[in-house]
Amino acid sequence: MTEATDPDVTDPLFRSVATMTTEPGSSDGPERTILLPRISTDPVDDLVERVRPQLARAVDALQVAAALEADGHTDRGAQVEYGYRDVFVLAAEVFRRLGPAPAPDQRPAAAPGAGRDRRGDLRTISHGLLYVLPSAAFPAVLSVVGRPGLVAGMILAGTLGWVWSGVVAYAAFRLLGLGRARSASRVLRTAALTAVLLGLAAGALMLPYGGLPLATMMVCQLAYQLASTLLVFYRREGWLAAALVPVVLASAVFLVDGGMVARRWAVGAAALGVLAAFAAGLWATRAAARSTEPAPRDPLWPTWPALLGVAGYGLCSATLLFHAQAPYLLGQWDVAASAVPLILSMGFVEWRTSRFWAGGVALSRRARLPHAFVVGIWRTIGREFVVCLAVPAALGVLLLVVLGRAGVLSTAGVVMTAAHVALAGAYYLAFLLAGQGRYGWLCLSMTVVIVLHVGLGALLGVAPLLGQGGDPVTDTSLHLGSVLLLQALFALGLVPVIGQVRHYR
Repeated sequence: MTEATDPDVTDPLFRSVATMTTEPGSSDGPERTILLPRISTDPVDDLVERVRPQLARAVDALQVAAALEADGHTDRGAQVEYGYRDVFVLAAEVFRRLGPAPAPDQRPAAAPGAGRDRRGDLRTISHGLLYVLPSAAFPAVLSVVGRPGLVAGMILAGTLGWVWSGVVAYAAFRLLGLGRARSASRVLRTAALTAVLLGLAAGALMLPYGGLPLATMMVCQLAYQLASTLLVFYRREGWLAAALVPVVLASAVFLVDGGMVARRWAVGAAALGVLAAFAAGLWATRAAARSTEPAPRDPLWPTWPALLGVAGYGLCSATLLFHAQAPYLLGQWDVAASAVPLILSMGFVEWRTSRFWAGGVALSRRARLPHAFVVGIWRTIGREFVVCLAVPAALGVLLLVVLGRAGVLSTAGVVMTAAHVALAGAYYLAFLLAGQGRYGWLCLSMTVVIVLHVGLGALLGVAPLLGQGGDPVTDTSLHLGSVLLLQALFALGLVPVIGQVRHYR
């Protein structure tokens, strides 16, 4: 109970008691004013007292907002229970009632500036190049496997590898975050060996369409995807590049020479490169596999909904990319090559996404008003979105110049290149959504645009996946429009979550 020295009797939220006096000179002493404690009926006051032990040293309203959101308070609750528009406005009022912030010298120290890890930045940016290099072996593999079933086999193996590696990486990173490096290494090794079995099973399904060469290619494709997952997880991108260099050189010789001997060398180098990468990936897990870790007290594995969400995201991503490319892989080389700028820039997009979260933390420390924080976050997203479009756009222009001088450029190739440039921006927003765990929205959005692309194409008679010939320019234009719609849907999915300051604390 506290004594109020200056009660506000006009405030309906407070009640006070009148004075009690004694006669002058009586033994009871001088005249005194006695007040009962003021009793608040304002629920915000109750909230302030509940959070005071936790937030007594809060330095801004954003810190209060983060704590309230983490405690389960929502915009709806702020409106219904407290009469404020949203959690940010409620947090500003709670911060005001908590009292003055600590003196500057008492404020918590900023997070240590560890400095930019430039080597790590370059390693992340290099991922795009590592994604493209295996395609150098495509001409030699095509000459051995042949056209029947090749596209279907590549897409099946690529989709399986995309989904499986995404789920495995998600589980391994979660274990690593819980301090379970040994468990993460076991998951990765088991998944890599399982990928070979998946490749054998998928290859067996495709035997009637391409024979043993196609099945072997599918096994190698899945093995490489998991090997690259392991090496990227353990930051051994240099090992992966070293395994690919002989593949690129031998494939270049085959493109120039075109003879049987050069083809054998190119195919052999590709097989040995996959084997070397796979062995290097397993070797990279050895140190972590020998580490010790305490017995787990909490469940280590992600929940099934989370794993299904990650798997669905990988499946939809693969379908989004392959459904538009597949009809042109063996026909129009300029349309088939239009994905190269996107793939090359994916490492850059990954890097900018990682920098976004660091920038959000810094912004949460600078901003003093919730509205300023939200505006700053969206400005950052807009700026990074433009940058993530600019890099593949520059690469796309370079590609178009090369294709034009080679005499193989068509209008459909130009439109499809623009679609892949736009897709780079969509993937940037997708990475942000994945960081918020919004896999359901990601899958729904991609499913909608895929259905719209194919459905509208069928109505216009230009849906190659449904056996319709039609005009490739119309088909690729529909794909470009669907990607632009996807950008809008992804941005809409970010609105409810990206401005919540608790995600940056």
